[in-house]
Amino acid sequence: MRSLAWLLLLANLGMLVWLLTQPYPQPEQYRAIPVPPGIEPLVLLSERTPHAAAPSASASDMSAPASDSSAPEADPSAPASDPSAPASDPPGTTPPTDATDEAAPPKVAAPAPVPPAASQAERAPPTTCHAVGPFTEPEAARFAGAELEAAGYRSQPRAGEVRQPSGYWVYLPAMPAAQARRIVAELDAHGMSDYFIGNQNYISLGIFSDKSKAQARLEQIRQLGFDAVLDQRYRTRKVYWIDLEPAAQPLLVSAVWTQLQQRYPDIRVQRVSCD
Repeated sequence: MRSLAWLLLLANLGMLVWLLTQPYPQPEQYRAIPVPPGIEPLVLLSERTPHAAAPSASASDMSAPASDSSAPEADPSAPASDPSAPASDPPGTTPPTDATDEAAPPKVAAPAPVPPAASQAERAPPTTCHAVGPFTEPEAARFAGAELEAAGYRSQPRAGEVRQPSGYWVYLPAMPAAQARRIVAELDAHGMSDYFIGNQNYISLGIFSDKSKAQARLEQIRQLGFDAVLDQRYRTRKVYWIDLEPAAQPLLVSAVWTQLQQRYPDIRVQRVSCD
């Protein structure tokens, strides 16, 4: 087994020496493909020189033939042209028009583009509606709506929900079941039996309507070495609102609002969307 390992090691060393002694392959060089005779090579605009882009006039003159051998010979039988007659225009050309005969129409500048005007809905401020409430009883909301209708305000009742404070809660957060049983045993040993174990093993230590009493309970639990928490409790209540459409007379300066506020001191007027 040891001989096989040495043999593999020598084989790897030999392979490494062979790889190091091999010549490094040279990268392939770019060779231009020869262009067939009669075809000009493709030249980019950036590769063209200024003198090559515009041929000189002398070169064009030199390249022009001295005489056109293919031009037809003059017919001796044809009548000779009168030198005094006006020369006719060559075919395919149009004689220039005299500026005094027909004046060219003046060029009129194109009008500048006018940005589209904003629509009436975009310029006008958004319409604001109001809501009166909240009422805790549906009968009170119906009575107030009837008074608003009689005063000229178009109203629509609407039910909603609101969160209201509902006392204070002292508790120990969720914990493992073994830890909760150990804490409960210590509470019993100190004569505290008014607790409750809830879901995820949190321990409720009391619900209080007065914050000072909840704070005293919190300090009592912390003196025992437990990190208790004091939170405010909330409850969701069903309330009723009266939505009002825009009116000519603002509600806050009307007599009907003064009467409603005297009867229901907790109601208010808030802005809502008219959509």
